Amino acid sequence: MLFNAAQVVVNAIAWIGLAPLLDILIYAEPVDKLFLQGAGAFLGNILIIGILGTLLCVGYSKIGAKSSSLSKED
Repeated sequence: MLFNAAQVVVNAIAWIGLAPLLDILIYAEPVDKLFLQGAGAFLGNILIIGILGTLLCVGYSKIGAKSSSLSKED
């Protein structure tokens, strides 16, 4: 849950906030077009990362390395 909450917040900052504003400043693109593209990228990213990231986290938690699995060589 923490992973998905964090990825939603970070994607919102990146795709709805920073990316459109930087495109406006750098390329002088139309404002309405950029925020619409940013919202689309935001929705796509949270869906893909939410699905694949959650599956990876669950898989890793089941087979993740245990601290006792390593041994010191003499």
